[in-house]
Amino acid sequence: MTTTRALLTATLLLTALAPALPAAVPPAAAAPPAALTPPATAAHHPVTRYVVPGDRAYPEGIVREPGTPHFYVGGTTDGTIWRGHVDRPTLEPFLPAGQHGRTTAVGMKITRGRLVIAGGATGKVFVHSTRTGALLHVFDSGARDGLVNDVAIAPNGDAYVSDSFRPVLYRITAAQLASPEVDQPLRTFVDLTDSPVRYEEGINGNGLVVTPDGRHVLLADTNSQAFHRISTRTGAVTPIDLGGVGDIGSDGLLLRGNDLYSVTSLFHPEGEISVLRLSEDHSRATVLRRVNGRGMDVPSTATFDGDDLLVVNFQYQIAEPNLPFTVVRVRL
Repeated sequence: MTTTRALLTATLLLTALAPALPAAVPPAAAAPPAALTPPATAAHHPVTRYVVPGDRAYPEGIVREPGTPHFYVGGTTDGTIWRGHVDRPTLEPFLPAGQHGRTTAVGMKITRGRLVIAGGATGKVFVHSTRTGALLHVFDSGARDGLVNDVAIAPNGDAYVSDSFRPVLYRITAAQLASPEVDQPLRTFVDLTDSPVRYEEGINGNGLVVTPDGRHVLLADTNSQAFHRISTRTGAVTPIDLGGVGDIGSDGLLLRGNDLYSVTSLFHPEGEISVLRLSEDHSRATVLRRVNGRGMDVPSTATFDGDDLLVVNFQYQIAEPNLPFTVVRVRL
């Protein structure tokens, strides 16, 4: 879910950024996959701004854990994972930097008590227990020239993973996630080389969601400001018709019913959330409204908290960021 105010390589994300700036255990007891868990009704939370510790955090991914007061945020510069509580203003470290080779953390989702973390240029996906923090799995693509960017969970428990530099869509099956085997391959589900998704220099495949019926992955192409529908059965790729609208920036995506939420700072450093209404077959979308400002500061993505959004302020490529780094509550 990396935003694109400018184009970076994986090396910049993992190494150049820093000098430029002043035994497995079983997962927690089974619960319905996050994709199927109805959102809780949002209380009127007194906390509207959450502090992410550290002056080099550059937090990019965020996910709310169903059935708990917790949410998780990942740091791109060193892979630290923080845990927040919706009623407390400051996040706390949950997983230390660099642990198990997790030197960066990008998009993340939760399924059945498992925190699934996209590992950026490591080419890996890391899975930890949200109850104990224990490492459950490392899925390795074997590629070190990509940017494993975001994760989406299907209703059947499968996880789909985007890569911003390599033209592939990965899939981790629910059976793999339930397996006791820690080290597993991260397998390509769809080769996007000859598809309508045009991979060029910079950030391509980015945020993604799975439709409630489980039939399609909806993938954002940040470079082209486009969205694509990918069949989870055949892998067929179809561009989503936006009705000629060409200024919808796309980084992190969320889906509730047929409403698609696209978070970006591409055209708006103060942040913009575009709300699009999808057709029943997910082949067309129209813009319902756009939300700007409200405490956003070069955001990357968001997570639902009831009827609110928790938006993470990445401040991508800002050499002197506004400190502290924050997550803000946006009431829609």
